[in-house]
Amino acid sequence: MEMVDIPCIGRKYTWYRPNGKAKSRLDKFFMSFEWLQHWPSSKQYVAKRQISDHCAIVLKSNVADWGPKPFRFLDIWQEDKEFVNFVKSKWESYLVQGNKILVLKEKLKMLKSDLKGWNKDVFGYTDKLKLEILRKIQVLDSRDDEEGLNENMIIERRELLSQLQVLKNERIESLLQQKSRALWIKQGDLNS
Repeated sequence: MEMVDIPCIGRKYTWYRPNGKAKSRLDKFFMSFEWLQHWPSSKQYVAKRQISDHCAIVLKSNVADWGPKPFRFLDIWQEDKEFVNFVKSKWESYLVQGNKILVLKEKLKMLKSDLKGWNKDVFGYTDKLKLEILRKIQVLDSRDDEEGLNENMIIERRELLSQLQVLKNERIESLLQQKSRALWIKQGDLNS
């Protein structure tokens, strides 16, 4: 079929048995020569494993800069008991003069900045905890790739995966649900 296995960057394996006893490179991209003529710098990146026993694989040719990300209000913020008080106190602390539209615009801009910081401090803890758990799993997976794991390390990895699952169920799933709903609405609008 004249297919090419393009360079793989990242991890050595793409699938791990949960007990850590087996691993393999099951998942990969194969490209045609026509594809490589259009996108010669194509590479496959093996992402860090999270809860699944498979690692995600991302196909990239080059990096495009799409500009700054838009601000998004997250429903999960409302679950925090300090959120409303935070917004009220910040809104009242902004001193802006001018016509009403200018005042509203400037206050919203300042609130956006403060909410980003608040999100990083309050909900960023979840992200930091997730990254720390993923880092520990990555270390164990790398060691497993090279020399294997002893029984204690297999148990540790299993516990880390369990902690990641609990974390996912608490906040991360709520965030993903909101984001997926937003994508569904956009797709629904396009199909109408």
